[in-house]
Amino acid sequence: MITIANNNNTGKNLTSTQKGINMKPIITTIAFILPLLLTACSSDQQAEMQDKQIEVKPAQKDDGTVHIDFSKRGTETKEVKLEYKMSGIPFNLTGTPVSVAGVTFTPAIEWTVLEPSGMRAASYTYGPLENDTDSATLAVFYFGKGSGGSVEDNIERWINQMSIDTGQDPHTATIRYSMDVDGMNTHVMTLMGVYHSPVGGPMSRVKVEKENYRLIGIVVEAPQGNLFFKLTGPDYTARIMTEAFFTMIKTKLKKN
Repeated sequence: MITIANNNNTGKNLTSTQKGINMKPIITTIAFILPLLLTACSSDQQAEMQDKQIEVKPAQKDDGTVHIDFSKRGTETKEVKLEYKMSGIPFNLTGTPVSVAGVTFTPAIEWTVLEPSGMRAASYTYGPLENDTDSATLAVFYFGKGSGGSVEDNIERWINQMSIDTGQDPHTATIRYSMDVDGMNTHVMTLMGVYHSPVGGPMSRVKVEKENYRLIGIVVEAPQGNLFFKLTGPDYTARIMTEAFFTMIKTKLKKN
């Protein structure tokens, strides 16, 4: 159960659920919970929450309480208790380590490894699961030190690759926050809607619309330049891949 206080000192209770087998309730870090938070709400609850972009301070106490800064919505920073039920689908972060941009990360062995190409330093697919027809994809891009654009440039580009079927501006539906990973500034964005998938490369103008998709982007300010992680996929498969993805970022991404 998630309670968010508003200007009138009243709360709105939002329930976060995820389908799966052997679901085990745990309190997780804010880095994992929030990418799943908004899109787990009902459409009415989303409409109430999405009037402005949510900015998050990723501080967490041992009891699972986190601090969310709603200053851009005209409210004070609030302490919010978040709980998330993991799917119970196993993953094992003992894949082949990848070293790039002065860091090393270790992927899940359940992911299918694709050959790197061009500026794509690594790429993985997972699924599809249950009724999804597409797999989820995690691509890792490195353009060199000082290249590839700023954090804001890339997050803006990712947001513009999505649309909301109600016509809502995707910027207002995006959840963003920053966190520390092994002493590196790390920036996270997450959005769900219609993904305009580029055909023939990330900069292609030819797009295919894919409904009920998630896009989760992470920019790590690595020692040798920004490192970009982009996960896309249909709702359920992407959610399950995200469990391993965020655990990898939090625990298996280290400076060399």
